[in-house]
Amino acid sequence: MSDFTPVHRPGFPYMRFARTDALAHAASLTQSGMAAADRAHFAEISGLDLEWGGARALPELAALLAQRFGVRPEQVFLAPGATGAMSVVAAALFGPGNRVAVEVPSYEPLRVLPRREGATVVLVRRSLEQRWRLDPAAVEAALEGPERGHVFLSSPHNPSGVRTSPADLATLAELAARRGGYLVCNEIYEEFVPDAAAFHAARDLRHGISLGSLTKAYGLGALRVGWAVLGEAAAREREAVEDASFLQYVDLPTSSLRAAHSALRQRDALLAPYRSVLAHSRPVLERWLASEPRFEALVPEHGIVACARVRGVDGTLAFARHLAAAEGLGVVAGEHFDAPGHVRLGYGTPPGILADALDRLSRGLRSYSGR
Repeated sequence: MSDFTPVHRPGFPYMRFARTDALAHAASLTQSGMAAADRAHFAEISGLDLEWGGARALPELAALLAQRFGVRPEQVFLAPGATGAMSVVAAALFGPGNRVAVEVPSYEPLRVLPRREGATVVLVRRSLEQRWRLDPAAVEAALEGPERGHVFLSSPHNPSGVRTSPADLATLAELAARRGGYLVCNEIYEEFVPDAAAFHAARDLRHGISLGSLTKAYGLGALRVGWAVLGEAAAREREAVEDASFLQYVDLPTSSLRAAHSALRQRDALLAPYRSVLAHSRPVLERWLASEPRFEALVPEHGIVACARVRGVDGTLAFARHLAAAEGLGVVAGEHFDAPGHVRLGYGTPPGILADALDRLSRGLRSYSGR
């Protein structure tokens, strides 16, 4: 019998980092979501709920989300987080014969999922020089080819936190529509945007698909509740998306569905900690950047992450390891987003804790550059 050693190339190494190293240090700038929500918000939920989720909890949550997005309940699909929603939509739409224009830097599943499903992936680069804008002309060129074409992005963008303008999103959706496809938009950070200013691809664009979850803005990642919402034209893909969801997970836990329903009915209270971050922590980061010329970043109007270029450092994985060893500080290296030479800075923490972490970052760069 011959020996066989399986070879696996990780598709999502960032998640391994997040599970093992991200919070293993005395200070951290790795967080991309708010701290865990106060359990007091869910005092009404007690005991083990063993009712089948599909009986009431799932349709009730879908109806609540449909009301919020201004669509029919059958256009809403619940998923295990936004990453689960991405996986389901990719399985339904991104098979062989499809071409997908994907932003970079980007959250790793955007680059990996279409390839896993057999699509042709064309990367379109954002840059700090262009204020992290995704150029529609570059996307149009990326979609040239015989295949059905889609656009796969995040807005606000991960890792920069910068929103794509409604006008650009409309253009990108039209480019995809011309190729028989859709604009698939991970809107997990759009939850930080006030309702009056929010833009949702599924609600505002016929060929848009919105993906989201309760993870980042609400501090409810432990529930693992996300969603995919199909725009009016994308609703014809309902059966394909539903089938993909059945194959991957069937239903979400009933307790999570009920807690998510409760959370959406008290959004204002759950977003209160974020308003404190805007008022007190964001200015700490802005002052630090103004006084620290070795880091260059655009602090977005909404959200709790920014992407900083580190002057003179090309390999930020090595830099992150140095920070962990020398300063007890965790940062997310840009290589996890295909952006070497950058680090993602999460500033959704109290101002004193944030100031200490940023001081460690400055000291760490001095000692790293002096080697």
